[in-house]
Amino acid sequence: MRFGEVFRYEFAHRLRAISTWVYAVVLFLIGFYIIHVAVTGTNPVHVNAPYGLAEKTALLCGLFGLLVTAGLFSDAAFRDRTAGMDALLFTTRLRPAEYLRGRFLAALAINGILLFAIPIGLAVATQMPYLPRDAFGPNTPAAYLQPVLLFALPNLVLIGVILFTIAALTRQVIPVYLGAIAIFIGYIVASNSWSGIANPMLSALADPLGINALKAMTGYWTASERNTRLIGFPSMLLWNRLLWLAIAAALFAVLQRTFRFTQRNERGRRDGKAVEAPGETHRERGSGIVPQLRGVFGSRTRMRQTLAVTRHSLAEAMSGRAFPVAILATIGLILLRGWDLSETIYDTITWPVTHLVAEILSERLIVIPWLVIALYAGELIWKDRETGWAPMADAPPVRTSVVLLGRFLALVTLIALFQLAFMIGGILLQVLQGYYHFEFGLYLRILFGWNLVGYILLAAFAMTVHVLVNHKYVGHVVVLLATVFNYSALSGVHHLLIYNGGPKLIYSEMNGFGPFVTPFIWFKLYWAAWAMLFAVVTMLFWVRGPELGIRQRLATARARLTAQTIRVAGLAVVLILALGGFIFYNTNVLNAYLPPQKAGLPQAEYERRYARYANLPQPVIAGAELRFEIYPEAPAVDTRGSYRLVNQSGVPIRFVHVETPSGREYEVRSMKFDRASKSELLD
Repeated sequence: MRFGEVFRYEFAHRLRAISTWVYAVVLFLIGFYIIHVAVTGTNPVHVNAPYGLAEKTALLCGLFGLLVTAGLFSDAAFRDRTAGMDALLFTTRLRPAEYLRGRFLAALAINGILLFAIPIGLAVATQMPYLPRDAFGPNTPAAYLQPVLLFALPNLVLIGVILFTIAALTRQVIPVYLGAIAIFIGYIVASNSWSGIANPMLSALADPLGINALKAMTGYWTASERNTRLIGFPSMLLWNRLLWLAIAAALFAVLQRTFRFTQRNERGRRDGKAVEAPGETHRERGSGIVPQLRGVFGSRTRMRQTLAVTRHSLAEAMSGRAFPVAILATIGLILLRGWDLSETIYDTITWPVTHLVAEILSERLIVIPWLVIALYAGELIWKDRETGWAPMADAPPVRTSVVLLGRFLALVTLIALFQLAFMIGGILLQVLQGYYHFEFGLYLRILFGWNLVGYILLAAFAMTVHVLVNHKYVGHVVVLLATVFNYSALSGVHHLLIYNGGPKLIYSEMNGFGPFVTPFIWFKLYWAAWAMLFAVVTMLFWVRGPELGIRQRLATARARLTAQTIRVAGLAVVLILALGGFIFYNTNVLNAYLPPQKAGLPQAEYERRYARYANLPQPVIAGAELRFEIYPEAPAVDTRGSYRLVNQSGVPIRFVHVETPSGREYEVRSMKFDRASKSELLD
């Protein structure tokens, strides 16, 4: 049976692929990490309670497993086209339905096996000896298995059908990831509206991932029930699963009816006619005369080559319908996510002023630039290799640094275009809410200044990861997971240890960005030095020509390690040490640095020392005469004056406690009472 042959081939191919096991490790680490995040504070519900495990499994497999699902199903749908075997395969007796079913079910089986890495990661994490044991209850195998059967596998079928359909019909990877992004963001946006459905059954059925049905069933469970009671197989949840599985089956049936073994016309050579090179005439080809050209190699030539690579890479990335759809979708998401902006500032209705629109939308939709960087970095690096054009594209005498810089500039341009979409969406949001004071300069400073600088640094990191990993889909996953981990899990670490980290810029109508710009710039210069070092590593391991093994890549890197490359790497290291040392001196030596996880220690020490004085009778301030001399250019302020203290306690007061501002930025020059007194303790 031809269907069985397709299934066995695809299944065996995925089992042999290293990327499959990399995906398994990634999913295992996600489950392992989530347990560590969940162990916070005191909670009567155990971290490994059946309810909590079901919710975690549904979320992780349904949403955070999207990248793995997109990679597996897109590869299954158009790997033949990427390898150039589609034209030969489609001439066989294989029918479209057999082809689609074999590829889809094989990818589904592999992905289903990989999903078990998440509950395994959850279970292993609960046994870590350094975690508090009172946060966990007994581990029940059914508590890990039931969520996989009820949530993970049905959701995989639904999401897999959607992404496989997009991949099979478009035969491009970008639309698949755009579909994954739409599922992710659309689910988050739609989840806010399900709670407003009065009928609990309809509310449960409306959630394609079944999480709302889970919450409806367990909403009135006690803590004890959540710790011990299994989810089971309730009718509400089963109807939800059957509904969305039926929708998935209908969509796959539509795909089988619309899919054809045909190749759509593409630009270039598709009509049987050769594409003539510029300046080449028919007479020259027929006569066999080869024109003699004298090569010119210099800085000007390299500049023109860099711009040519940038234009070509940019044109390829923007070709097709996926890019304009992504831009329009970004503008639509800005309107959708920012519509309630005027009601989110301290529960007060406020105008959608420019700095609020730019800053808040940048935070709410920060995942969009991350996805753009991860996906398009992979596309720009792998485009020639996937189409088989790499041996010819890498043959001309063009430096590797030129190719790398040209594609990096194309990636930066793509990021800037999405920032332009942010700006357009923000202005439309202001117009639709009746606000017309557009501060274009402020938009430029935030979106094309501070934000773009951070995204450029992230783009340098993404290209390095894609080159070192040397696998497109694994590179997507690694870049996104590293970015999310760097952004969330390391939030309490020193900014010198968080790539692209630094102080947050805070804007006010009175002070603008105030004193935050200078430290922000120093930190970005420090991370730019790291980006320079990443660029050197990327150039050393950049693949040119045919695919190479690890040994050949290391040998190529050694050959490219010239004196000039060593000087650039040495300069990057010197800048890292110099800028890092300067920042450390200003942060940790000149100022008292306190990590966020120890932010409460001074208050705790203060309470330990002075709590015994809490009820000691003290005078109250009944009047004050103060004079302030403000020096904005310093900035500094000088305060002089007097307070009138009155004893209202009814008992004599022998000791007066005076608290003065603490820190190196304050200085108390003198202080005295209008009667005899002496200092007992100066602390």
